[in-house]
Amino acid sequence: MHNIKLLNNLNDKQRQVVSSTRKNLLVLAGAGSGKTLVLVHRIAWLISIENCCPKSILAVTFTNKAAKEIKNRVLKLIGKKQQDIWIGTFHSFAHYLLRIHYLEANLPKNFQIIDNDDQKRLVKRIINIMNLNINEQRYSIKYIIKCIDKIKNNCLKYYENKVIDIPIYQIYDKYQELCKFNGVVDFNELIFKLYKLLLHNKNILKIYQKRFQNILIDEFQDTNSIQYSCIYLLYKKNYKAKVTIVGDDDQSIYGWRGAKIENINHFLKDFHNVETILLEQNYRSTNNILNAANKLISNNNLTRLEKKLWTNTNNGKLISIYFALNEFDEANFIINYIKNNLIKKNIQLNNCVILYRNNSQSRIIEENMLRNNIPYKITGGVRFCERQEIKNTLSYLKLISNHNDDSSFERIINIPKRGIGIVTINTIKSIAKKFNLTLWKASKFIINEKKNILNTIIYNSIKKFIFLIKYLKENTINYTLPIKIEKIIKFSGLWNLYLKDNTKINNLKELINSSTQFIEFNSINTNNSNLIEFLSQTILEYENKKKEQEDKKNNFIQMMTIHASKGLEFSQVFIIGMEEGIFPNKLSLNNNEYLYEERRLAYVGITRAKKKLILTYTKKRSFYGKEINSLPSRFIKELPNKCIKKISYLDYRKDSTNIICNNNDFYLGQTIYHSTFGKGIILKIEQIKNNKKIKIAFTNIGIKWIMSNYIKIYNK
Repeated sequence: MHNIKLLNNLNDKQRQVVSSTRKNLLVLAGAGSGKTLVLVHRIAWLISIENCCPKSILAVTFTNKAAKEIKNRVLKLIGKKQQDIWIGTFHSFAHYLLRIHYLEANLPKNFQIIDNDDQKRLVKRIINIMNLNINEQRYSIKYIIKCIDKIKNNCLKYYENKVIDIPIYQIYDKYQELCKFNGVVDFNELIFKLYKLLLHNKNILKIYQKRFQNILIDEFQDTNSIQYSCIYLLYKKNYKAKVTIVGDDDQSIYGWRGAKIENINHFLKDFHNVETILLEQNYRSTNNILNAANKLISNNNLTRLEKKLWTNTNNGKLISIYFALNEFDEANFIINYIKNNLIKKNIQLNNCVILYRNNSQSRIIEENMLRNNIPYKITGGVRFCERQEIKNTLSYLKLISNHNDDSSFERIINIPKRGIGIVTINTIKSIAKKFNLTLWKASKFIINEKKNILNTIIYNSIKKFIFLIKYLKENTINYTLPIKIEKIIKFSGLWNLYLKDNTKINNLKELINSSTQFIEFNSINTNNSNLIEFLSQTILEYENKKKEQEDKKNNFIQMMTIHASKGLEFSQVFIIGMEEGIFPNKLSLNNNEYLYEERRLAYVGITRAKKKLILTYTKKRSFYGKEINSLPSRFIKELPNKCIKKISYLDYRKDSTNIICNNNDFYLGQTIYHSTFGKGIILKIEQIKNNKKIKIAFTNIGIKWIMSNYIKIYNK
């Protein structure tokens, strides 16, 4: 009976995946084909029907949000047995094993995870320590970190890799040395350390090969070389482990951060007797949208595993392609569409998203949203753990747990202010460098020596800071985790520092609340090791749960990059800036590999749409103050004519009965009408006494300067 329940409401291919006997499976799951549903039911089937032990199952995905969804859905299907299944992200899995085997991984017991901000601070310090005379334009902090990540993501023997040059060798070595010295690891080091742990410790590897007999990987197309290598190490035919990978090579869009689309092909070669099942039935989009997506992605045929999305729904609305005069006209078209097709019809704005290739494209749309009082939200704002008050609190907690954490020490030594400025910090750093000490030990050295290294006031400030950290550690050791964090926030002075800012205080309360949830969720007793576990989980957590809950209550147009939209769906989707050099971007125009990824990105954007898709491109666009002619994206040309409807700014005409506007109503990008010259777009406005002189790009005659009292609003 239970097996029937697990197969209810599934299509034939989905049933085939769920009910397959234990084997190596490649599930090519097209956009909107129900891959999470299949993955969850497959886990339940292995336990309920194949009688697999829950502890034998390892399910790995890429985000905490996805992992939580899988956990909750499995829980509904099989109940408390779900607790014994290991479900999480690659990073959390690596962290889990490294905590257990920290000695074999050559890590301190209380090692901490540093984020991107800490990485930047560490790299800056290394450049100063090593007195490297490097070209800052070529070797930016961002570029250096990218190279460090590349080494770790691709298992590179970096000294043999000609792509990475000599200054990077030096910085990488020092970076690794300081991370080890400070007892910290970055995100990519977690996976790198896991790989080395399994590779060089056969007994440990054997333990987990025997335990994890059933491995399931979600979004497999997003795996990089090191993640693939870890999975392959865990897989051994003689231990009868079986691996199911679920993914879509057509949605592989993270090559820039190390994802290897070819890992799907490697899986077919490296794993024994793989069965491939295609999920092609789409439950999201209309036929017109799917036909356009299929036609577009077919141009990647040399690099893809062929599949074709289809649906039982009707053809739906044609895809609209708007040819705008410029970026102002593009924004104006979108605003008017939203007013006429959403606001007037009382349709939820949450159902609409504006997608773009680059974040910088959002500015003009945002300005127009504000002018027209249309609520919107940009996805990709400051994350909870990246907010100043949270990072400062976490730095106190990390330094209390690990005195050798230089990044945390440097961040909070003068927060709240203690009169310890950059000169003093540089003095501490110079002593640390001279005697090969951490910043904490260098500060203690200054205190113990009692020489005239620093003046009395600053000397006492450092002494009080060292005492404060010791006091916080010793006097909160027996408290439960939430009370421990609350007391550290208050005794450190952070609470009083932010007392006048309700938002920051509420965020601190949310941090305390999250520690309560952490204890309840993990069913653990509270001690110092749990502070370390909590810190690690908090750093690994990418989503702000409270913010997500608030977002659901609001009604706004959503705006985000296409990369950020992956996994989401909306009734109405705009994709703006469909022009050569923007989308596809400039770097891909002469590189087929990059171009294929750009086309996959366009495919992802198109398949976010459920009912209506609108693409826009412009005749001209301004770059760095210069207006240049644009070319429509090749991706537009690759769409089937039967699925699209083309609209041009040339199609719009209005008579002179439009409302006359007041001088204060004009703004850049506004569409206006002149009785003689017709339709135009405002490019520039200059105030002249009580009137305005306006630069307008007219549809028929080009650019002219007109006084505002001769202009009327152009309404659609």
